[in-house]
Amino acid sequence: MHARLKDVLLIAGLAAAYIIAARFGLSFDPVARFATLVWPPTGIAIAALVIFGSRLWPGIFIGAIVANMLTGAPWAVAIGIAIGNTLEAVAGVYVLRRVPGFTRSLETFGTVLGLIVSVALVCTTISATIGVASLYLGHMVPAAQLRETWQAWWIGDLIGALMFAPIILVWSTPSRVPCNQHWGEGVALAVAVIAVSVVTFLGDARGIPTLPSPFHQAALTLAIIIWAALRFGQRGAVTATFFLSKFAVMATARDHGPFAVADAHTNMLSLQTSMAIVAITCLLLGAALAERRWALTCAQQANGAKTAFMNVMTHELRTPLNAISGYAQLLCSGDFGALNPKQTDALDHIQRSEKDLLAQINAVLTFVRLESGDNPLHPEAVPVADAFDAVEPTIAPEVRSKHFVMQRELPPVPLTVRADRKGLQQLLMSLVSNASKYTKDGGVITLGAEQMDGRVRIWVKDTGVGISHEMLDQVFEPFFQAERGSTRRFAGVGLGLTIARELARGMNGQLDIASEEGTGTTASVVLPAA
Repeated sequence: MHARLKDVLLIAGLAAAYIIAARFGLSFDPVARFATLVWPPTGIAIAALVIFGSRLWPGIFIGAIVANMLTGAPWAVAIGIAIGNTLEAVAGVYVLRRVPGFTRSLETFGTVLGLIVSVALVCTTISATIGVASLYLGHMVPAAQLRETWQAWWIGDLIGALMFAPIILVWSTPSRVPCNQHWGEGVALAVAVIAVSVVTFLGDARGIPTLPSPFHQAALTLAIIIWAALRFGQRGAVTATFFLSKFAVMATARDHGPFAVADAHTNMLSLQTSMAIVAITCLLLGAALAERRWALTCAQQANGAKTAFMNVMTHELRTPLNAISGYAQLLCSGDFGALNPKQTDALDHIQRSEKDLLAQINAVLTFVRLESGDNPLHPEAVPVADAFDAVEPTIAPEVRSKHFVMQRELPPVPLTVRADRKGLQQLLMSLVSNASKYTKDGGVITLGAEQMDGRVRIWVKDTGVGISHEMLDQVFEPFFQAERGSTRRFAGVGLGLTIARELARGMNGQLDIASEEGTGTTASVVLPAA
């Protein structure tokens, strides 16, 4: 019983709103007394059925009958017009709800396109056609005036669907991605909308400043709508357009503004067709920006989930690796008895594999932290020679096993950079590790630095396999591997250069790669001098 009473009250409220809006619209110089270029009831009816459901259709039917009978239509003509008005709203909402990805907040391009094409352009022809036919059959409009009456009816309904339905829908539905701008900017936008409306549509009144040409008026209006859409989303765009349109209608009806150049009907026709274009542009722009904001929000959420997953997984993978490392060390120490040469060799393979896997896990974790911004860097004065001293021992085992020649090229005057000490060491470690990985036995790896215009260039040069010119543009992409598949010669996850570049950027530096296939590679990082 409570639900039925609620529906009855909603139907009565919709009928009352329909009648009031209809009386307002019919005050604007209607054609044949019933076809007006300003028809808010269409938008109100569509919005009501979208929000509360199509079961409220009797409110439209009753409201249309009463409104038209108050205007002087016989009951039969009023019923015919009411049928058209009701079918228009019901059909429009039926189609709109079946648009893929439909949102009441009009924040998807498909929803807005459905509102514009299916509802505003197509379904409004139902009401115009049935309404004008009812007037003609009731001998209330002559045949010579049918075209003009139908045109006014259709444009009035179209504007109602484009102006009144959106503002009701966007303010009755929470936005998927709220635009939390400062209230001061909202006040500034409201003042700007009023100022532009006055200057544009009352510029010919005494004491009001005028703009040089209609092009300036159009540009200023467009700028306000773009501001509203960019900063306040679909709500801002729709609201700004609505108030600009309503101000324009009131000014034009009083023979003010750029559209007041002929008789009242012609003036309003020119204004409403222009406002239809503005409304369509505004809705599409607002939807496109809303979709972009939503995509960015989804990407941030996905990135957060990925970061959380990676953190958990690296922790879970490190735990068994620690156990492997610990037991391997116990075996090496002889606590479980002496090992024969084959066992010692196997244990050596286990330890190397454990270190390689741990390095890859650490690389993934570092990449995730850098990507999420959870890796704060603290710049300080760091001597380049000290950074080299910290890095070289970490690859000493590979230098010995692969018989590398390690060289340094430093100027006589010590060089100091402004960087995060650990970050610089990690960056250089990534570059040196890459150089070691891709350089054959007996190769040369050179660490060098030089002063250049208030900055310091540090490089790591190798005589390895090099990189082809086709692949140079891809080497900084996460997880990039020059060789793919299970038969690739070089191990790793493809994050070394990605991490190095992000670390360089975090220290206000830049990382570049120069390489010749078969000759070698030089990785250079330029950092601020301390």
